[in-house]
Parts: sequence; structure tokens; C-alpha cells
Amino acid sequence: MREDPEISAFVPKWQTLQAPLRVLAIIHNVTSATRMMDVLPALEDDPRVQTVLTWTRSSPFRHGVEKFLDDTGYLVMEWEKALEQEFDLAIGTSLGGDIHKISAPFLRLPHGMGYNKYLKPEIRKSGNPVFGLSREWLLHDGEPVPAALALSHDEQAERLAADCPEALPRAFVAGDPCHDRILAGFPHRARYRRALGVRPHQQLVLISSTWGTRSLFGRHPSLPARLLGSLPQDEYRVALALHPNIWHGHGPGQVDAWLARARRAGLIVLPPNEGWRAAIVASDAVVGDHGSVSYYSAAAGRPVVLDTAGHGAVAPDSPIARLLETAVPYTQEVPVEELLRRAHELVDTTKSVAEHWVSSRPRGSLALVRSRMYDLMGAEEPEIPVATRAVPAPVPEPGPAHPAQWVRITGLPDDVLRVRRIPAAAYDHRAPGNEAPGHLAVRDEETDERLNGLADLVLCHEDDLPEDGAAWARSVFTHRLTPAAAVVHGPDGCVLHGRDGTLTRVRLTGATEGFDPSLLPLIVHHAGSDPRLGTQVRSGSLRLTVEAGGIWEIEAVVTGGPERA
Repeated sequence: MREDPEISAFVPKWQTLQAPLRVLAIIHNVTSATRMMDVLPALEDDPRVQTVLTWTRSSPFRHGVEKFLDDTGYLVMEWEKALEQEFDLAIGTSLGGDIHKISAPFLRLPHGMGYNKYLKPEIRKSGNPVFGLSREWLLHDGEPVPAALALSHDEQAERLAADCPEALPRAFVAGDPCHDRILAGFPHRARYRRALGVRPHQQLVLISSTWGTRSLFGRHPSLPARLLGSLPQDEYRVALALHPNIWHGHGPGQVDAWLARARRAGLIVLPPNEGWRAAIVASDAVVGDHGSVSYYSAAAGRPVVLDTAGHGAVAPDSPIARLLETAVPYTQEVPVEELLRRAHELVDTTKSVAEHWVSSRPRGSLALVRSRMYDLMGAEEPEIPVATRAVPAPVPEPGPAHPAQWVRITGLPDDVLRVRRIPAAAYDHRAPGNEAPGHLAVRDEETDERLNGLADLVLCHEDDLPEDGAAWARSVFTHRLTPAAAVVHGPDGCVLHGRDGTLTRVRLTGATEGFDPSLLPLIVHHAGSDPRLGTQVRSGSLRLTVEAGGIWEIEAVVTGGPERA
């Protein structure tokens, strides 16, 4: 029964390599599929191994699976066919379906950070078992289904002994390959940040949500917009990583519709398949819940603010429960910047808790997994060492590069001006800590009619000018009633065309790397036609000095900025 005419690699007359070892990778949904891609590299560089994928179709989250399988480039076998075949090894990163019918030793690997969550009430048979360690999932007719069960930490063996002692002899501690890939990404932090569009002086706040009604997104779907409407954009960027079951359980189009306002405000949306691990490395703080991403973030040394509503969904002796008890709790009553400040103060504690429990074999997981794979196949391991690779640079969903913004410029002691810009699409004056807005600046390509009707300034980059600058400005004033000035700007300065016919030119000098030149017209518009000599301007970690002359010269000095391992 080892020949399947539907799989060319198993038919001798179609083969180029006669790979004697057959491996079946079992997929349940996109979540399990992404983790499978972490462990299949253990079989690389071995011409004896032919791997095929199969899909059980037992998960309710079926959307996106077929495309994911196609994109892997592996051959795919129908589940019914796979049940008829013999394999040397079967690998699964989840549970479900008739896995006990597979003719192969089955290696079970977790698809999250350890084993934390209780089984949902509707599928429990008795008690309050933890998913992945429970008898309901590990046994069939009283016998363990997995030939080998991977644990990421020594402490899980104790919980397995209590929940399903029959499976304990088949368990082995293998560490966490996902955590190892995050650690491998640390040297690529700057590259990841560039891919996300984060400037050197900005802090990246990553919002992470698992799925379900007790998740962060399930309870606070407007949180991305709230953060964007509260955090000054010169100091912060905000990214969002949603569990694949949110995307594929509700449909990407629907999720996009729920995120529309936050997207218009500049939200960085990470795709469900990959990107969140690079975003952890790139981030400076994480707002999350009881999902694995929050835990991986804390273990990576990121300050975390966690919604604790999911506490009842996890076992009290699990690592997630320990972190929820330690981290700064999320609340809508406290300004976002204050919550982030508290998380930074507590980061050593949360990192210590998470780092201790995330893996008993850090940086060595894939080698341990490979060793068990070959043991189960009864074959010698390749001599080539296994390689743990950093995750690729993220490819976020595109959004507006320059959202409309409310600009508030206030005077500080010692002749200093403070500039705070908040994305207008998400601004909420009722949010704790938010100040009254100042003037509104929009881009020439802004499509929101309401914001266009309120704009004080209309900006256009010199490369995007549809016509001569003066002609464009006249068109702006003809079709928009509110702007006081139309601004053409570029990397070296800007020109302000006033509705009253005045023309102001500004030139940027000095260090400009990491500086957003669109700050210039905002400062000039605020200062009017008689700027003060030596005026200092601060926007986050940016420091500017305004000098007056026949043509204004603004020296930009970019200082400070977040640095994290």
C-alpha cells in the first residue's frame, strides 16, 4: 500500500530521487501550519526523506488553509488517502481528526507556548483538563496516540503525569523552536524595524490578541484606534498581530472592515501567517492577553501590559497564569502612556518570570526534535548540524504612510516649543490623558471628506505634485474652504503658500537622518511670519533649533531613540 498514483513522489517511474523515508506533516488549520514550518527544516538536506502535507479538515477554522498549503510548495495528499498509506513518521502540531488511524509513529508538537489553556467546556468529558495534556486528546481506546510527545519545559512533565500518566513514558523535553527563532532574530532588530516603517527615534507598540470572547481583541476591538488616538506619532508606531483564528474565523474582509479606522490612522497590520515574531524583536512594548505572543514577548524582554480577562481560561499552575499575575494589567481608565511607563518599570520582573518557564532547552530545540524524528524512523541522523534560522523580515499590510493629523504645539519653559501629532482618524478627546486638538494637517490625497473640510494645512510631497506648486496651491484654495496654507515639502525643506498670497520658504540643514520633514511646515505655521530667534522645538526625542533669516533655516538634530536587544 505504499504506492499512491496521485502522489508522483511515491511512484517509482516518476521519481528522480528514490527517497526511502516517507514523512507525513499533518495540518489542522493555519495556526498549526505555521508551527509546522518551524520544525520541517529539521529534515532539510537529507535526500532520503520525502515529505508530504495533509489536511485533516477537522478544525472549524478552514479558511486560508488551502492557500497556505499551496504556498509551501510541498506536495499535498488528501486526508482520506493519507489514512490508507504507510509512513515512516507523522508529525502534528495540533490534535483532532482520526490521527490514531495513521499508519506511522506520530510525533506531537505544541502549536503555542507550552500547554496552558483549558479545554473548552463543550468538548470536555470530565474535570477541567488542559489542552494538549488531557486524556481526551492523547488517548484512544486507553492507549496514547503519540509515539512521542514534545514538551517545552520540564515542569510540563509533572502536569502530564497528573492529567494523563499513560502518555508520560512517551514524553520528552524538546524546548521551544518558536522561541529559539525569536532569539535568533535579535541581531536583525534594526532590519525588522525598517521593514515595518519605524524610525530610529520611535517606539513600536505591538498589540497582540489570541482568539475568543475573552481575548484582548474580543473584549476591546477599538483598542488599536485608542492607542493610535492617544500616542503621539512622532514618538510611537502601533502594530497589530491577531491570532489566525480571528482572521480565518471571521474572514479577512470582515476583520479589515473592523480595523478600517485604525488603518487610516496608520496602524501596521501584520498578516496572520508570519510577521508577529519579527515584530516582537522590533517592538519596545507589547499590549496583549493570555495568548502565546504575549508570553514570548515577555520572555524576549519586552515590557508587557496584559488584559487579564482570560485568566479563567488558563490553568492556574501554567506559565501564562504566572505572567498574568505579574504583568501590568490593562485598563481603559489609565492613559496609555502611563500603562507603558509602568510596564517598563516592571520589565525585569516580567522577563524573569517568562524567561524561566518558556523553555528548558533554549537555543537547542530543533536539534532535539530532529533527534527524536530519526529515532522514530529508525534511521541515522545526517551529519550536517541542524540550523535554527531567524524569522524573515515582516511584510505588513499597506496603510497610509502619512495619515491626517491633529497637531498641538505648546510653549514650554526656556523658550521651547513642544509638538505632538495624533492621527486624526483615531483621535478621541474623551480618552484619558488626551489634550484638546490644535490644528489639522491633511495630505493632498486624503479621501475623508470630513477631515478635508476641517483642514488647516494641506501638504503635498514635491515628488507627488500634479502640477506647478503655485498652480496646485490655487487649486487647493479653490476647492477647499478651510486651509490657511498649502504646503509643498521635500527632504530638504518646504514652501508654504498662504491663502492671502504670502510665500514662506524653509530650508532644512544639519543632521536629518530619521527626521520627518513634514514637521517643518507645522512649526512655521504655528510661529507665523515672525519666528523667535533660537526657538527650541521638541517632538518626542527630536530636537530642533529654529533660526531666523531671509530664508528660515531649521537645523534638525535627531537624538536619543529606543534601543533594545
